[in-house]
Amino acid sequence: MQNYNEILEKIKDIFSQELGNKKILDKNIAAALEINYDNFRKQKARNKIPYYEIMSFLARRNISINWFFFNQLPESLIENTSNYIILKYQKNIIGSAGAGAINYSINSEPLIIDKQLLNYINSSYKYTEIIKVFGESMNPLIKDNSLIFIDTSIKDIKDKHTYVVNINGEIFIKQIIIKKDYYYLKSINLDYEDIKVKDLVVIGKVTGVFNKI
Repeated sequence: MQNYNEILEKIKDIFSQELGNKKILDKNIAAALEINYDNFRKQKARNKIPYYEIMSFLARRNISINWFFFNQLPESLIENTSNYIILKYQKNIIGSAGAGAINYSINSEPLIIDKQLLNYINSSYKYTEIIKVFGESMNPLIKDNSLIFIDTSIKDIKDKHTYVVNINGEIFIKQIIIKKDYYYLKSINLDYEDIKVKDLVVIGKVTGVFNKI
């Protein structure tokens, strides 16, 4: 794995070739990575490598991630890397399988997932994101500290399906029961009572779960 400056120079070389070997400045790199220039400068000063933006930059150009970061020959990696996709892992967003969680900031990180897994859980590549769960109200289906896949393109509620919802700024992961003018947020764990609400905002449908063993 290269350090920040080596990675930056490699991006400059790729971008320079696209523009006819023109001199590339940091502001050009920031634009190519779709990062605000001020934020880019701060990340560079802190030596914080913007992995998600770089991998998106590479994906748009069909450039092997392994070749870029590890200098491995791309010819032997084409079949393998084409089987994977980069998802946003919303590390700072915690969904509650209990009493609700308030989240103050969004800070996504890249997570590389096998496409076959997303096909298996029937989740959209473009709209799937990942968050961490805390709480035991959805045991044994969704355990404390597990990761869940959310298809954010699915907003329509189907009775008895599991969703991530926002209620007055708090994030819940619950099975939704529809009864007349109300929704019931049902827990799988019988030690927890259902929550009755009239209004909620659907963030997305839970399409898959990674439980810790």
